[in-house]
Amino acid sequence: MDRKEFLALLGTGTAVVLCSAFLKACKPLDQITSPSTNVDFTLDLTAPANNALKNIGGYIYNDNIIIAHVNDGSYVAVSSICTHQGGTVAYQTNGNEFHCPNHGSNFATNGSVINGPANSPLVTYKTSLNGTQLRITS
Repeated sequence: MDRKEFLALLGTGTAVVLCSAFLKACKPLDQITSPSTNVDFTLDLTAPANNALKNIGGYIYNDNIIIAHVNDGSYVAVSSICTHQGGTVAYQTNGNEFHCPNHGSNFATNGSVINGPANSPLVTYKTSLNGTQLRITS
C-alpha cells in the first residue's frame, strides 16, 4: 500500500467515525423520554441541593423537570426535555428563556417556542411558594 492509498483509507475511516457520532447525537422521536405527568413535589429552598434557586437565574433539575428562578423573581417549572429531539434544556438569564444546546431551539418561560427547530412547546408545571417551600404540580 502506498502513501496515497493509506491517506485515502484514513480519510474514509475518519469520515465514517465522525458521521456515526453525529447521527448518534440525534435521537429518533420514538426514543425521546416523555415529560413527567402526575407531578406533585415540594422543594425546601433552604436545602443545600436547592441553593441555585436562591438567586435569579439559578435553576435545578428534578427528574425530567427544570425549575428556574426567572428574571421577574418568580419560579417556573417546565419539562427539561426539548420537544425537537429530546435534548436537555437549560435556563438562560440573559434571554429569560430555556435553550436547547443540541439544535438551538429556544422556549419562553411559559414553555412556548421562541424559535425552532422545535415546533411544540415544553410541558409546564404549576409552582407555588409558601415561605421557603416551593411546590411543583401538574
